[in-house]
Amino acid sequence: MIVKGQKIARIYSNDRGLKDASFLLNEGEIIALAGGNGAGKSTLIRLLTGQEKPTSGQLEWGSEQSVNYMPDDVDFPLTLSAEEIINLLGSLKKVGQAEQETVLKRVGLWEERKQTVRHYSKGMRQRLNLAQALLGPSNFLLLDEPTNGLDPYWVAELKKMVLEQKELGKTVLFSTHLLSFAQELAEEVLLLHQGNIITQGNLEHVLRENDCKNLEELFIMKIQNNL
Repeated sequence: MIVKGQKIARIYSNDRGLKDASFLLNEGEIIALAGGNGAGKSTLIRLLTGQEKPTSGQLEWGSEQSVNYMPDDVDFPLTLSAEEIINLLGSLKKVGQAEQETVLKRVGLWEERKQTVRHYSKGMRQRLNLAQALLGPSNFLLLDEPTNGLDPYWVAELKKMVLEQKELGKTVLFSTHLLSFAQELAEEVLLLHQGNIITQGNLEHVLRENDCKNLEELFIMKIQNNL
């Protein structure tokens, strides 16, 4: 077990957030938080990273975790280059130049490393966001909507990178509204809708149990059953 949630809730003034969520995340797995906008995916990730505290319920962690985190958006300083940003973060994480270089090459920003972020496209900024999450040691990688702004090539490369992290023994949890992306990559799924976990478990098992061909079909069925 990496973390267990028991009746976790985090409700905002607009009545959105996460409502009475219980779940179990196991070590060494690729886990998808899947659902539409406002489903509670980012709220759950912020609770896991400690950025927010639950309104009620509790999180129970297993062994000590070292977490690396990719938020859904980062306002990098526009006057700094990717090289400068990764160097600064590398210094904070005590990561040497060789690893910094490797990370920038892996996300395809090595040739543009000296350009300031001001001149980066949305996709390039997203890849820089991914680079900072891959930098440094961790056993739990949290990625919030990592496909945002990525073109098809880099979505495919993102899949490879997630699998690479799993091969290193890490637990990877990512949120997405792209159900096909979740199905292609995840072993475990937490399907959320309007702040509630409407299904969870091994992806192949929950599809078979509900006699669904894919995650999209399961999602629609669960929503209709709850109307």
